[in-house]
Amino acid sequence: MSELAGLILAAGVSSRMGAFKPMLPVDGKTMIRRVAEMMCGAGADPVVVVTGYQGGTLEGHLKDLGLRFVHNERYYETQMLDSLLLGLEQLEGARRVLVSPADIPLVEQSTVEALLAAEGDFVRPLFQGTPGHPVVLSQKIFQGLRSYSGSGGLKGAIEALGVPITDVTVEDQGTALDSDTRDEYAALLKYRRRQTDRPQPLQLETQVCLRAETSFFGLRSAQFLELIQTTGSMLSACQCMHMSYSKGWTMINEMERQLGWPVLIRSQGGSNGGGSSLTRQGSGLLSAYRELQADILAYSQEAFQKYFGNMQ
Repeated sequence: MSELAGLILAAGVSSRMGAFKPMLPVDGKTMIRRVAEMMCGAGADPVVVVTGYQGGTLEGHLKDLGLRFVHNERYYETQMLDSLLLGLEQLEGARRVLVSPADIPLVEQSTVEALLAAEGDFVRPLFQGTPGHPVVLSQKIFQGLRSYSGSGGLKGAIEALGVPITDVTVEDQGTALDSDTRDEYAALLKYRRRQTDRPQPLQLETQVCLRAETSFFGLRSAQFLELIQTTGSMLSACQCMHMSYSKGWTMINEMERQLGWPVLIRSQGGSNGGGSSLTRQGSGLLSAYRELQADILAYSQEAFQKYFGNMQ
């Protein structure tokens, strides 16, 4: 039996950020690599990563760390608790599990040590009265979590099961700093600068956009088409992207107007949104954009190192 295992929840779409959060850099390392290294540094073994959107990207990025991966096939319609339960299935032999989302990258190791030193079936950090991550779960509550059928997520499950919460007061703001939006990401980077007393390293930000009359297709558009392709539903894709159904149609209509051909096969569905799929041309557009994006990013990083590498 493993004394301590780790579980990283990284199945989300990152729709409000406009970029894939786990791969965003923080002081020279991606968010998810920082979380993974924090868990490995705490002695967690094994460490399981629950992936969803862009799961292959994460597996390739973290392959050198010896982690385990499990893919949430229904990432676009499930909640974080579903991913947590999926991960726990891989950790039946663990006495305790250290759990963190992939976008909490600046937790201090001393905080993790304090959490692990505390007794309790559900241990969490508390920074200035605000609960944060990572949390520590005892094997004793795994079965109870599986039996929970409410909609309140992990917090609702813990409350419904009557599990006592062990709060560990910490002076670590990193436990409460996640990054759902660009502004929150900027605040995270500012906090890191205060931590280290040095500026963040230079990095290249590259945006790949297509235009005809105006710019009409970029990262967010590609993500939208991918979600339609995955879910088979325009409505579900809109919900994943946290945007209205009408805004989704506005995006599709503008794509098709500027391209001059359809990207979506329409089917009537009323308030339920019907079924949706990409046309052959729409699927080709998405594939070509992703390949172009990868080529441009690879070249731009090479050029960045050539011209700015000695300034790092």
